[in-house]
Amino acid sequence: MKFWLASALGVLVLAGCASKQTLVPQVTQGVAADGAKTVTVAPEKVVCGTTAACPVLAASWTGAKAGQAVLTVGLPGQQVQVTGADFHFSGVDTVRLRLPSRGEAPALGYPAMAFDVPLRVVSQIAYTQRSWVRVHLAGGRTVDETINSGDQRGKAVESLSYFLAAVEASGGTGANAQRKGGLFEALGGDSK
Repeated sequence: MKFWLASALGVLVLAGCASKQTLVPQVTQGVAADGAKTVTVAPEKVVCGTTAACPVLAASWTGAKAGQAVLTVGLPGQQVQVTGADFHFSGVDTVRLRLPSRGEAPALGYPAMAFDVPLRVVSQIAYTQRSWVRVHLAGGRTVDETINSGDQRGKAVESLSYFLAAVEASGGTGANAQRKGGLFEALGGDSK
């Protein structure tokens, strides 16, 4: 009996080690050649309902631009290029992204576009309930998916919250604008 239990436990441990899926988001911190601190997070999926195409979000930051991030929107399994994205937050705020980042976009192996955004936008994606994204593709097609319904959250939500914590610890500014939240603030009230 003990041998069987030990064998089963060993198999489970090996299976867990062999798994490619991580439980904690892959946030990488470093220092650029110019000495500025850097933070990146690997792409993760939004909620993804019924469509075959599931958008992924990734982000990077450098201390050289402490209040800004590069947000990457990708669409694995597609051949058509991403041309933009609209992020919708709580039915009251929309952020439209069309201009590609001036920096180098990560090579993901599938259609993606990187955008320069204030850290506040990444914070909205990470902390706003009732949010969704519309990804625009060449040829006029779009893909709509939920980011955070309040009941379900995509893995991208968690990965971007870990990213923001690492950015704040490294000296990033302006990321916590949406974190406190609440109905009064969403309607334009002052919480002070």
